Amino acid sequence: MGDGQELVPGVAGVLIRAAEGVAGGPGRGLADLVRARLRATADGARAVDAIEADPGDARARAGLTAAVGELLAADPAFARYLATTELGRPADPPTVHLRVDPAVAGARARAARRGVAPLVVTLALVVAAALVAVGINLGSRPLLRPGGPDLAHAARTLRDPAQAQDVLPDPRAMPGGWQVESGPRSGSGPDTDAPCLLPDACDQQLAYATETIHDPTGHSAQFTVIAFASPEAAGRAFDALLARTGGDDPAATVPLPPIGDQSAARTHGTDSAEALVRVGTTLLHIRAAGPGTTTAMPALALFTRLLAERAQQAQDGREPDTAARSAD
Repeated sequence: MGDGQELVPGVAGVLIRAAEGVAGGPGRGLADLVRARLRATADGARAVDAIEADPGDARARAGLTAAVGELLAADPAFARYLATTELGRPADPPTVHLRVDPAVAGARARAARRGVAPLVVTLALVVAAALVAVGINLGSRPLLRPGGPDLAHAARTLRDPAQAQDVLPDPRAMPGGWQVESGPRSGSGPDTDAPCLLPDACDQQLAYATETIHDPTGHSAQFTVIAFASPEAAGRAFDALLARTGGDDPAATVPLPPIGDQSAARTHGTDSAEALVRVGTTLLHIRAAGPGTTTAMPALALFTRLLAERAQQAQDGREPDTAARSAD
């Protein structure tokens, strides 16, 4: 099929057998890997919890099968990786047992023992070739990221509004004196707080989150995180939003330190400025306002880098925890 759906029954079966405590089969290691990937989303986590609570429940099994199907459809690279494992191979034919003379059997056993080391090396080379074929670089990063369930070759797409909201800085992450003024608010797809930036592909805009913070001097900053289905879609959205905020005055463009995959900043008069950054599949929009805002670009850069680092952590499968303690 090409989308991994032919693997769904086998993958679900592995998870069900693991929940039942049945060892063996194409296995426990794969079950742990798929279970971790499912737990990265709210629906997947619910499906895993349900099957582990009652492996024999028909509804739990159906929910798990649906969740596995969604996971493989959303991450073709992961589906291709699973296809290189036992799950992608046809079942072995029935084993035919033949009577063998004890002396012959002993000779075969000794020969098998002598051939174990070359066989292990051969299998290791085959596995390495398969991983390279799906884009996993064994020499740079581990197969699993230490802080999360995602494969090293593919950043996580933030499909859940809660994941986008986690990118927003909480009070502990803000510089001294800054407090939440409104929000956070979040939702799925385009909405009032995050209109569609790709009119020809609104379905590529998956989730958003936004909040506004302020300090005692009358300055405020609005953070908006918008998640897209791919880096390409996020890049197109970056260009579209930049065109809307650019204006005709070349002086409105101000330098911004390189942040994320794409970044730009604009000023509007003397009392407001905004920055755009793309980090992987996320688009970040920071709007600062208040007396003398345009003379305080270091503060805008601080907030922009803060949000970009938290977005990268979220896509790495980690809990965003970057903090900014001062705007100096």
